[in-house]
Parts: sequence; C-alpha cells; structure tokens
Amino acid sequence: MTDQSGVVVRGLSDELSDLFAEGLGVVRSKRAKNMLLSTYYDSHQALKDLGVSIPPQLSNVGAALGWPSRAVNALARKHKFQGFSLDGQSDPFDVNEVLHQNSFTLELTQAISSAYKHGVSFLVTTAGNESDGEPAAVVTARDAEQVGAVWDTRRNQIKTAVIVLDTNAVGLPTEALFFSRREWFHVFLEHGGWIVQDKGFNESGRPMVEALVYDPQLNRPFGHSRITREVRYLTDAAIRAMVRAETTAEFFASPQRYVLGASEDAFADGDRWTAIMGRVLALGTNEEGEKPAVGQFPAQPPEQMWSTYRQLAQNFCAATGLPQSQVGIFADNPTSAEAMQTAEAGLAEEAEYQWDIFSPALIRTLGNVATIAHGAAPTELSRVMVNYEPARYVSPSSASNWAIQAVQADPDLAGTRVIQRRLGLSEGEIEEVRSDISRRDAPGVLSQLMSRSQDTSADDAGGAVDGGIDSSVE
Repeated sequence: MTDQSGVVVRGLSDELSDLFAEGLGVVRSKRAKNMLLSTYYDSHQALKDLGVSIPPQLSNVGAALGWPSRAVNALARKHKFQGFSLDGQSDPFDVNEVLHQNSFTLELTQAISSAYKHGVSFLVTTAGNESDGEPAAVVTARDAEQVGAVWDTRRNQIKTAVIVLDTNAVGLPTEALFFSRREWFHVFLEHGGWIVQDKGFNESGRPMVEALVYDPQLNRPFGHSRITREVRYLTDAAIRAMVRAETTAEFFASPQRYVLGASEDAFADGDRWTAIMGRVLALGTNEEGEKPAVGQFPAQPPEQMWSTYRQLAQNFCAATGLPQSQVGIFADNPTSAEAMQTAEAGLAEEAEYQWDIFSPALIRTLGNVATIAHGAAPTELSRVMVNYEPARYVSPSSASNWAIQAVQADPDLAGTRVIQRRLGLSEGEIEEVRSDISRRDAPGVLSQLMSRSQDTSADDAGGAVDGGIDSSVE
C-alpha cells in the first residue's frame, strides 16, 4: 500500500481523495525505479568500478553502451499498426479522421516503446476543445513516470489513475488529471494543498486510461520492463570489460620499460615520452662505470578482454532474444537471409504475442474515442479487430504460394482483405487497390446499365405496337 497521509483535495469526497492520494503515491514510489530504467535506456549509467583492475585515472571514464535501448527498440520496431476493422469496414464508428488528427499511429509507436522500457505505458483519452482547433477526442500517450494507476483485480481493469501534468523544480507534482470510474478531475497544487479546478463525467463507466503492458503476470498486472536486472548487470559488466580492454590496449601500445644502473642525468628532463618515442636511446655509464641494463615488462594483449565482452554479449542476446548482429557480433562468412530470419524468429514470436496483449486496450481506447466523439458508447466493440503487419518476415514468393493454395481450397477468399493482407499489402495499399479496381470496372458497369436500359426501352416499344394491332383486330 502507498502512503496516503497528508494529501487532501478540496472539492473531492473523502473516498475520492484517498484514491487520488493512492495514485499519487504510486507515482512517488515508482519514480526512482522508472528513472533508473530511463537512465539505462539513455546510456547515461555511470561505470560501476569493482576497484581491482581499472586504474583510478580511468575510473571516471565516460564509457557508454546502448544495449538496454536495443533490447527495447528491437522489439518495438517489430510492431506495425495497420488500423481497426469491423466486419470488413476499415473505419468502425466513423472515427478515423479523429485518430488521424491525433497522429494516433505515432502516439501508439511511442507508447509501445515506453511500455517495453518501463513495463507499462498508458493511452489517455479526453474531450478536445474543438473551438480551439483540437479534435473531438484527444488521445495522449503517457509513460510510467507520469502516471500512477491502481489496478482493480475483480474487474480486471484500471480502478483509478493519476496523470501528472506538471512538476515543480524538485520534481514534485503540481498539476494532475485524476480519473475515477464515473468522473474525471483537473486538480492543481495551490499554497500547499490540492484543489479541483475542473471536472467531468466518464460516459463509459470506467477510467478512460488504458494500459499497454509488457508481459503481465497475475501478481504484476502492470508487467515487467525489458531492461531487467539481468540486462542491467550484463550492461555494467560489458562496460567494465570495455574499459579494461581500453586500459590494456593503452599499456600494450606503450609497454612499460625499465632501466637498471643508469645515472639520474639520463632522464633529467623528466619527459617519459622522450624515452618511449625516441628513435635512439643513448645511455652512458653510471658513476661506477657500469653499463645500464634496459628491459621491458611483458604486456597483456587486449584480445582476452574482448573475449569476455563477446561472452557477455552472447548472454545479453540470450536474455533478450536479440540476434547477435544487434550487438555487433558477426560471423566470418556473410549470413544468409534464412539464417537472419531464424535468428529473429524469437523476437517476432514475442511481438506477435504482445499484439494479443495490446489489442484489448487498443479496442477500448477506440471505444473511448467513439464515446467522446459521438456522445454514446459503441455497442460492437467485441467484434472489432486490430490489424497489424506480421512481425515475422515472409518472402513475397512464399506469401503468393500460400494465397494461391488458400484460394484454391476456398475460392470465396479471392479478393478479400484477409488475402490481401497476407500478401503483404498495407491497409492504405488495399484501399488504393480497391479504388483502382472500382474505377476500372466503372465503364463496364455503366455499359451494362445502358444496355439493359436500351433493351427495356425496346421491349416497351414492341409491347405498345402489339397492343395497337390487337385492339384494331378486335
């Protein structure tokens, strides 16, 4: 449980004030962990020196390694959103224009990346100010550093959520949106106390805040970060290996030498680089007339350090499902396309699995947009489909062979959106193809209509003549 003491909101009931305090407590309690994950993602983590093999002069070296961001981005790039559909219609509930005005695809892309970074991200839907040029409904992606959500295990949905909109100089929240099941509130921190400035109603009966979760578990409904403890450890160890290799390379490039029995005048200038880089090192006898003995300490080659780095890189790839080429490990011979597809098969499978987890939240977000835009909740959300580009690469020839066999087995599939999507066409390309086909077929349809019209006119004329002859005979 989070600390709810000391938070009072003027304009809220005691029950809602406690819920707001609980959500605000989630933001505060998770802040340090979320900032740590962001630090690793941005490659700003400091070198964690063990104090054994790295000289003090190099303990503050600005070494950086982008493995955590690769663990996030490599999976996030597998997600290509293609829109929603309902019974073959690509614009269910007539909200595509609203989604376009929100740059929904871009918001979703950022939300997925943030979900893999922190374990969860959120899509917040609010009413827009149309008089100020905003769309009817505004969809905003928020990361876990800005949102404190409380999970309702009985309803299996978010119970309440606090979205931090602004903070002061020390990072404490000063402005927030608070969502309950039936209402939302815009609150500010004034003179040390929270006060409600604006409020409204949730027509959907649930907070219009949906969570995009990575790998949810029964005991962790808000999921896990891709930047796990193992990933962070391997990153720290790899940075140390890099610094050790750099240190070893420095000593290997300028090996340590020694001189026995030399007079002090031989190095009077104190410049060690003169002795190292000089073409000729001339040393005279010392005071006792003895010749100096010159030697060199053996230097450790850096290959052993890079071998440790490669092993850590392989462990990182095993922990994240990334192919080794993502961390700069390449085979001596060029890798075939089939081998590359096999290497990314695990990552593609993970992306396909995550679409099953993301889809319910995306469909509910679509329902929230439709509710705000049209003033009523849609009744067919359960049949809405989320369309996306397959994460696993399929060659055009393989896709074509599959489509031919599918149509041969069931001719009714010919020309359907399902077949066109499996052929690799995007939703935009499918619409363009169907539009081109309609324009191409339009003259033929018009000719058929004109031909039928002429036949009908001829039949009417023949009927009129026959009728006149029959009348005269009678």
